[in-house]
Amino acid sequence: MLTYHSFDASPTEEWIELLNSELIRKHLIQHPLFTKEILAIWLQSKIKEDQEPGCRIRAIHSDGKLVGWCGIQIESNNYELALVLSPNYWGHGREAINQVKKWAQELGHTQLLAHLPQSRSQTKALKRLFGQSIGETKIEGHDFDTYQIEI
Repeated sequence: MLTYHSFDASPTEEWIELLNSELIRKHLIQHPLFTKEILAIWLQSKIKEDQEPGCRIRAIHSDGKLVGWCGIQIESNNYELALVLSPNYWGHGREAINQVKKWAQELGHTQLLAHLPQSRSQTKALKRLFGQSIGETKIEGHDFDTYQIEI
């Protein structure tokens, strides 16, 4: 079972291990490996974004250990569903997405966008989660397939 917590509820070492995982980095915007200093800045930016109207961003734990993060954040003036899970928990994506959809409903959203890097193959599982892509989006110079999720 997944549980959801504020970003400051997880130890720095767990965040660095998660975010520097080679399998996770493969599907994210390319950036330098996280150090304690870079992580502190990134965590503060997410904590600040969590306070923005219409946003909710949480760390995901399982059995008390950090296994990912998810939420509703702002990207290119749209509300976006964000989800990063440790590879050992990729089978729990639907559970996390359903939680984010509940938050979206509470916050009054009628839809969210999801941007998946084109490095991700379009598997049947992804199509079941997100449906068909509605187009491509360029974020920080990287190409993403964009999906519209109805709430």
